[in-house]
Amino acid sequence: MSKGKRYTCASCEASIQGKVYFGEESTHYEGKPLCQSCYYEDEPVATLYRDRDEEPHVISLTRNETDGEFRAKWYSTDPWRGRYQLSSESYVMVFSDAILAYHESEAMLKELNDRAIQRFNEVGIDFYRAFLRTSNLFCTDYDIWVKKDPAQILAAHLILQGIKKEVDYNNPLYSTGIVFDRETLGKLKTVLRGKYRIETDSDVMKLVQEKGESLIQEIKNQIGTSENVL
Repeated sequence: MSKGKRYTCASCEASIQGKVYFGEESTHYEGKPLCQSCYYEDEPVATLYRDRDEEPHVISLTRNETDGEFRAKWYSTDPWRGRYQLSSESYVMVFSDAILAYHESEAMLKELNDRAIQRFNEVGIDFYRAFLRTSNLFCTDYDIWVKKDPAQILAAHLILQGIKKEVDYNNPLYSTGIVFDRETLGKLKTVLRGKYRIETDSDVMKLVQEKGESLIQEIKNQIGTSENVL
């Protein structure tokens, strides 16, 4: 940089005293000047682990420790909610789910994760595990990415198919107690039994999207009361 030139941090907007850092390639602040604190202390939006490595590779708004193998981008679901998602030219996502704090599925996904690490390494699959930030403090997205090679992708899918059966991945229990507490879900199943198939929270959400407010009226008619059971 030219002698005497002053920079303003693109993140905190303070005048930079001392060394100037620049946002790394494939980050939100790519090529923009940053102070030392904003460059190093920015919280990760994605944390990745390669194979059995315990050393994390972080992607933040200022740094990308994956050597450009991955990019992270924010996707909004509404003005207040959203999540970061990864993209890669060298790796393909073969698994994705959400880790919900204090939910039964948390332990199941931990078991799936541990078995995948062991078996992928046994057959020499080149893979990353990624943990991504969402707008929900109690929810972290969890992905598995495999080298973009047909043989490795096929092997990964076959291994994951077996692991899912072993950990009972498709048990409806792991898809309830997320949006609706189980007592409310049980009432809805009772009220709408015989007309709609309701096993999980997502079944109810699909009905809400399809029928809107008419679903609430239908529930009221079924139970013969004007109470708002939702």
